[in-house]
Amino acid sequence: PQSSDEESPVPDANSCSEKELVKLFQQEISPASETAASLKRTCGLHIAQSWDYARIAVGLSCKELQLLRVREGGELAVENRKLGRYASGIRGVRFFNGDPNSLLCCTEDGNVFMYDVRTGDEVYCFEDTSEGTKKTMTSCDINYNDRIMCASSEVQKNGDSFLLFFDVRERKYLGSYWECHSDDITHVRFHPSNPDLFASASVDGLINVFDISSQTEEDAMQYCFNAETSIDSINWHTDPTGRDLVSCVTTTNDLHLYDVESQDSVALFDRGQITQSLRRTSAIDCNVVGTHNLSNGSFFVLAGSNFNRGKDCLRTLRYDNKCLLPDRSFSDNKQIVRASVYNEKDQYLIATGECGLITLWKCRIDGTNDTGVNSASKSMKQKLHVSHRSKPY
Repeated sequence: PQSSDEESPVPDANSCSEKELVKLFQQEISPASETAASLKRTCGLHIAQSWDYARIAVGLSCKELQLLRVREGGELAVENRKLGRYASGIRGVRFFNGDPNSLLCCTEDGNVFMYDVRTGDEVYCFEDTSEGTKKTMTSCDINYNDRIMCASSEVQKNGDSFLLFFDVRERKYLGSYWECHSDDITHVRFHPSNPDLFASASVDGLINVFDISSQTEEDAMQYCFNAETSIDSINWHTDPTGRDLVSCVTTTNDLHLYDVESQDSVALFDRGQITQSLRRTSAIDCNVVGTHNLSNGSFFVLAGSNFNRGKDCLRTLRYDNKCLLPDRSFSDNKQIVRASVYNEKDQYLIATGECGLITLWKCRIDGTNDTGVNSASKSMKQKLHVSHRSKPY
């Protein structure tokens, strides 16, 4: 079912006047460019951008992978409508961190395809060759130096959920962790600058942080946070003082923020609070798409409303000192947004969603925010005890 299938007993609306909205949300930004993925009905589920911001890859519900070029001035141009076509659903799309021409696409049936986007050729297919039946994959990511790739799995019949590691250069399966989650692993993310630091999130409510240079899974486990609800996605952030933070968006559209090293719960915004910050009235329609980093150590949240199929509200909220402040409003949105990327160099927000559209908005940031994230009282700490096993690589 689509997000809009959830019925709201009361129609969602703005909670303040248009005049107040204009004052709170600095700009009403119209799309600079927009293209449809297909003439047939499809949904944009995943989106990734190359590190030089020149290309966008979009994973569609029709099991196709498309490649777009972002031209100078912000114009979107389709480069390859059928870079990949698969027998099973797409679960993740990631460009390499140091090579804008290399792209990974993870599929449900246990394969991760690597492409050279210049030629459109499939370079290699990483397969789950671990013991037992082939795992159903849920997400993938590649580390900072483009050497290690990790793919996550759904929970298996024996109750284990797997983190599968691959050597990208040697083109081989390295090993796995399997005792740190008790349900489907929904998202994996490597640290943006430390190639050994890695985080995973699950339906079991846990966010685990690993140092994969350690010899055993038990030693690799560094920190564990319990969100106490199913997690949809996670992201890394760094505050102005250099602290590593991890945020998570839950399946109920709440946002949690944790200090990694101290294991403090820094902030928690439930969907009611996010709805209030968006200046909307219906919390049940709140749709938190994700978070995006800014170079000044802050980040913003992209969120909207599912009411009227997402057309009435798509806005950003800026994180500042444990608060979510009104930031920007994006007009002429035609869909419930499911995934987005942010190009800070050119200040472009690019999103895709349930109507299969890829839309680019030009954001112009007029100031910077120097206020960092304050630490909070320590809470939700959890230790995990797992048996020793050999290092996965």
